Amino acid sequence: MKKAIGLSKKIEDLICNPPRHWRVLSRAIVNASRNCLLAVDRHGIIFLANSIAYEEFGAAIRRPLQDVIPELVNIFDKTIVEGNRRTANAMQVESKEYRVSVSPIKLEDELIGVICMLEESTEFEKVARKMRFFQHTTRELEAIIDSSSDGLFVCDAEANVIHVNPASERIHKIKAKELIGKNMVDLIEQGFIDQSAALQAIQDKATVSLLQNKDNRKIISIGTPVFDDDGNLIRVVVSERDTTEIDNLQRELEEQGSLKDQLQYQLLEMQLAELKTNKIIARSPCMVKALERALKVSSVNSTVFITGESGVGKGLIANLIHKNSSRAEKPLIRINCGAIPETLIESELFGYEAGAFTGAKTGGKPGSLELANDGSLFLDEIAELPLSAQVKLLRFLENGRLTRLGGTKLLTIDARIMVATHRDLKDMVAKGTFRQDLYYRLNVIPLYIPSLRERKECISPLIRYYVDYFADIVGTRKRVSRSTLDALLAYPYPGNVRELMNICEHATVMSETEVVDLLDLPRDVARRTSELPGTAAEWPEEMTLKQILQSVERQVMLRTFEKHKNQSKVAAVLGVSQPTIARRLKQYDIE
Repeated sequence: MKKAIGLSKKIEDLICNPPRHWRVLSRAIVNASRNCLLAVDRHGIIFLANSIAYEEFGAAIRRPLQDVIPELVNIFDKTIVEGNRRTANAMQVESKEYRVSVSPIKLEDELIGVICMLEESTEFEKVARKMRFFQHTTRELEAIIDSSSDGLFVCDAEANVIHVNPASERIHKIKAKELIGKNMVDLIEQGFIDQSAALQAIQDKATVSLLQNKDNRKIISIGTPVFDDDGNLIRVVVSERDTTEIDNLQRELEEQGSLKDQLQYQLLEMQLAELKTNKIIARSPCMVKALERALKVSSVNSTVFITGESGVGKGLIANLIHKNSSRAEKPLIRINCGAIPETLIESELFGYEAGAFTGAKTGGKPGSLELANDGSLFLDEIAELPLSAQVKLLRFLENGRLTRLGGTKLLTIDARIMVATHRDLKDMVAKGTFRQDLYYRLNVIPLYIPSLRERKECISPLIRYYVDYFADIVGTRKRVSRSTLDALLAYPYPGNVRELMNICEHATVMSETEVVDLLDLPRDVARRTSELPGTAAEWPEEMTLKQILQSVERQVMLRTFEKHKNQSKVAAVLGVSQPTIARRLKQYDIE
């Protein structure tokens, strides 16, 4: 074989006299590499190159390295001189970047050349950067998932659990390692959960929400499917939240709010009752008639249906009926149906057994009907009673029996029922917001309490009574000036007795002298009543013609009497008899 030109002697001998199949085998080995490989003798002549080196750089046997890849000459020379392996992580060759490794070739301890390997680093670096980004993103997502206060399950497309965060461990009281790898179908069969949002989301391929019951706790589960770019389902994320504590807090807040409302209501009623226990002022015939009816029904156990505007004293009438009945020694339980949340009204009325609902007290709690056994129950604002509670109240009125919430035992209760409202229940029945059968069960003995506008004769003595009462509290004597009394008599009192009491308290407290004057009245009251209207069109719309005429007559009587100070002279001036003047002065409380 003709000798190869330019190759070293030992390299030339290996090429010209190779062992059997050596050439074919070596060519197959170097071509199997995906990197660029070439062998160079110590003189810088290539004696072996793979197909990638040929395709990329035109590397061929007997070609000088300087002509093929001149960028490698420097690192080649250093390797030949030092005899050590050398690398370059980023070498620019033509338009590409390579990782270069140059290793010496020794034969019988003699350095005969080097092996050069060039690995294109562009794709490698892209993959490495993607891997680093993926690892960073994965750690970030895991940190977010694990720090969530909501429980999170991550399942694959077959509903196998692949991740469980610490919040889910706390909710289910189980370690994540005991769940990972298990299928949701198996977990349902094992009783771990009663239904799976993950399975439902996989089936519907849409976000689903489920309410689970586990160990007397309510857990809301939301399953969200995750799809790849081709629309294939790859993951399902299930978020969980234990709402038991939220329900408990909500119920506790409602109970506290209900208790606050009840206390405020009872304090107001106690204040009115304290003022009126020894003396109920009734000068008007309509009010006297209402009290007579109240005393008459006290001797029976019939249901009383008390109506009238807000603030007229419906609670006082209920108290009067109870105090004069055979049940006076037993309790009078008062419930304001409008002050109790709808979710609590049934448990408040009928009581409940232990475990009837989340947050129920150990041992249960008797309802107001039970507490009123052998006594009376007064349901104020009955129009605010929810329809669900109306059904149960109707059933009780029919047979006198009730069952606590969550219980099975029938209790027989003997309680006298009194209800009150300022609303038109007939209209509510027509609109379907109040049961017709319950309305007729309650409306056994109707008792209407007139407003202050309908009993003007009661206003003056009520004013004197309340002024004296609050004057005793502040520790001084007070009297009302004639102009102030006249203004108060002309006021329409939309809030009735309750408003009158508040006005008297305000005027008594704010008065700096012994005389309560117009300036001591609340601003809106003083502004509305400071001037006597000149025509009927200027009088408040709430006042009837009779009331307007009475107000005008009182003004005329007051001014004439202040001028002449004598009943006979007043009678002569006004052209009426002296007995008529005497009756009018007494009627209008003019002295």
